[in-house]
Amino acid sequence: MPTLEKSVEIDAPPEVVWSIVADPSFVPKLYPHIIAVTPGHSRIASVGKSVTITAKIVGRKMLASLVATEVVPSKRFSYKHLPDGFLDKYLCSIVLEPTKKGTKVTETTEYEAHAGYLGKTASKLVVHRLVKENVLASLKNLKEIAELEEHPASRTG
Repeated sequence: MPTLEKSVEIDAPPEVVWSIVADPSFVPKLYPHIIAVTPGHSRIASVGKSVTITAKIVGRKMLASLVATEVVPSKRFSYKHLPDGFLDKYLCSIVLEPTKKGTKVTETTEYEAHAGYLGKTASKLVVHRLVKENVLASLKNLKEIAELEEHPASRTG
C-alpha cells in the first residue's frame, strides 16, 4: 500500500493546532477537494466517532465516511476512510509534536486505489496525485490557519 508522509513546522502551540485538527468544520478549509462535512460542528472527540465528507474528485461528487481510530488530544489523531469508488483503503494519522517555536505536524497517509472505471494503472496515478495534493495543501492551510489563531499567551486584557 503506498504511503505518503509530510511534515510542517507551525508557529502555534499544539493545543491551538489540535483545536483545528479535531474540528470537522475546518476540514473543507484544510483539504481542497472536500466541500462539506456532516456533522460539521462537533469535535471528533472519541474513537469510533464518524463524519461524512462530500468531495469533488475528478469532476465527480462523492460521499465517504471517515471514522476516528485513535484520538490523543493535542498529540495524535488517526482515522480511516471507508471504501468508496476511488479508494479501497485510506488510513491517515496526524501527529503533533511540541517544538521550541510551536508544533511539528506530521501527516502520514496510507492508501490503496480502487481500479474502478479508470482501470488499475490510471486509478493509481490519479489517486496518488490527488492524495499528494490534498496532504500538501492541508498542511499548508493548517499552518496558515493555526498561525492566525490567537494564542493564549498572547491575549491581553
